[in-house]
Parts: sequence; C-alpha cells; structure tokens
Amino acid sequence: MRKVISIVFLLLFSGTILTKAANKKFFITTSGNNKEAGAYLPYFESRVFNELKKNFPCAEINSLSSVASLLDFERQKQLLGAGDDEALNNIAQSIGCDYLVCLKVNVYGGTAVIDAFCADSRKAKVISRAASSVPHGDAGVDAVIKVAQEVVDGLKNIEICAFVGPVSITINSDLDSTHVEDYGVYCNESDQRYHKETVIKNHTFSDWKLQRKGIPWTDGTMTFYTDELSKTIEEDGCHKCKSGKREGGLVTTITSSMKAKGIGISHDSFREGKSQDDTRIELNFLENGQYLVVAKGTSQAVTGEDKVLTQAEGTCDNQPRETKIVPRDIRIPLRVIFGPYSGKTSDKFLQEKDTKVVKDPSTNEKQTITIDFNLQQKD
Repeated sequence: MRKVISIVFLLLFSGTILTKAANKKFFITTSGNNKEAGAYLPYFESRVFNELKKNFPCAEINSLSSVASLLDFERQKQLLGAGDDEALNNIAQSIGCDYLVCLKVNVYGGTAVIDAFCADSRKAKVISRAASSVPHGDAGVDAVIKVAQEVVDGLKNIEICAFVGPVSITINSDLDSTHVEDYGVYCNESDQRYHKETVIKNHTFSDWKLQRKGIPWTDGTMTFYTDELSKTIEEDGCHKCKSGKREGGLVTTITSSMKAKGIGISHDSFREGKSQDDTRIELNFLENGQYLVVAKGTSQAVTGEDKVLTQAEGTCDNQPRETKIVPRDIRIPLRVIFGPYSGKTSDKFLQEKDTKVVKDPSTNEKQTITIDFNLQQKD
C-alpha cells in the first residue's frame, strides 16, 4: 500500500494528465494556514463542488478528500487480497484532470483571507480567480459562498459541457461580376486599343443538415447545385500573328456554361485514426455574456462539365466556332459566422433562427445565409 501512496503523490504534484475523457475533469485541492482556516475548507470545497455541478452538470469532479477516501477504500481491498494494478488504475483515473481548482484559506488574527483559482492543466494557465479578505467568523462564511460563486462564474466563457443538437444552414449565393481590361497599344504606325471584358454569372445553393456532437465535432450531410455562365470578349488591336510576320486586329470570344449537383460532406480529415467529416461548429463565448457561432466545412468533390465555345475573327489566326467539354472539380465550402447572441456556457439551451445578407465588394457576390439551431448542454 505504501507503493500506491507514493505514486499518488507523484502524480498529484507532477501535473501529469493520465487520460482524455469525454467529459471534462476537475480536481479540487484545499489548503489552510492553521486550525481556524481549516474549519472553512470542507464548506468551501462543497460550495465550489455544488456551483460546478449546477453550471456544468457533465463535469467529473474529484478532490484531495475524495482521493483520501479512495485510498482508504483501496487499503481495505488490499487487506482482502486485491492486487496493486487495480488500485493504481482506480486512483489514476480519479486524479487525471483537465482543470485544477485550488482553494486556500488563511486566518491571521481576526482576518480571514479566502482565495480560489482555476487553472487549465494542459496550458498551465490560470483561467479564473476570486478572492476576499473579511473579518474571521460569519463574514468569512459569507465570503466562502461569494468566492465559490465568482470563481465558477469566471468559467462561463469556456465550453466545458458540450452543446449538442441539430444545426441547419442554407446559403443562396449569386455572383454577377464584370471585369474589364482596357489600354492603348501601338502597331503598324498607328494607335490601337486592347480591350477585354469578362462577365460571370453564377448561382449556387447549398443546404447543410448538421448535428453537433461535441466540441466542435459535427457530422451530417449536405446537398448543393450550381449554375454558371461566363463570357469573355477579347479585342486586341495589335495581335501578334502566330506566323510572326505581322500584327493586326483579332476578336476572340469564349463562352462557357456549367451545371452541377452534389451531395455529402468531405471525409478527408482523420481523427484518432478514422476518417471524419470536415465539418465543425465552434461556439466562441465572449466575456460580455454573448457568443458567436462559427461553422466550417467542405462538400464532397464532384466533377462538373464546362461546355466551352471558342471563336476568333481578325486579320490572322482566325478560329471557327469550336465546342469542347472541359471537366472541372467542384467543392462547396462552408465558412459562416453568426451572432453575437446572448448566452453563456452555463446555459442549458442555445437556440436561434437567423438570416443575414453578405456582399463581397471585391467580387460583387451576394449571399443570403440562414441558420437554425437548437443546442442543449450535455449532461
């Protein structure tokens, strides 16, 4: 049993994270500078425990006192012949944590100093802290309640219990762009012009039916269709003939049209050795009690067919009307940000239905995007 105890303390103070559980793990430690301070600690620990469970019901919470009870339980099992391996496994599972909560009470004369902080064990960074200095006695008990609540409130911009549930997103995208190049050229002892105009008209619709299952892991399906028409007219007053003997005017017209449909979400990424949907829904909780919804994903690739018509007329290099079918790989991306909405990580539900219109001034593309989600905090 002495070997078991030695390993427990080594693990506690080395900060080693033993396992990665689906639910976030908290470990609570307590300390006090004398007997009077120690009298506060059991109540302080219970208040923090209850605040964590109330706000984050999925959390697994252990403490030094619970490990002490486990050690005593394992000692009894040792007396009955249980092996060390089983004891170590039970204790190791109780100690591995994502967040370390340290509670400290010091009593100096008639003053009680109540302090608490929570640290992210992986980042070794304090993420919430609260403290109070009050007269020893009833005021100290009230301070314990206040500090316990404040240190847990400081975690309300961190998604500890995953919000899960359906998320639907539709995107109607319309592109109507015109790009013009125009400048003077000189040949054959006279001024000419080069003028090129490209017009693209595209309509794309995508419908994403998603299910958020973790932080931020999401799966589901999507469907889309896209319809594109483009036309380019190039008027070159000083076109260099392929023969290299002269220059002259040439007008080239290229028209292309393409339609495509697709279904499914890309599985190009891997997680824990398995292919997964390249889709994620991130909930970014802000300090002001609001949050943003960030959705990312990519459709499965499909091969569309561009029907390209080319014709050229001029002083040389004439080309009769020619039609080619050119394959084109098409993927539809999902990159949207919605919010901010009112909500925090301790809420039990996050639900919104929203529509917004986004216009890209550089391309003149207009998108009408709707989102409808109903997420529930995981128990």
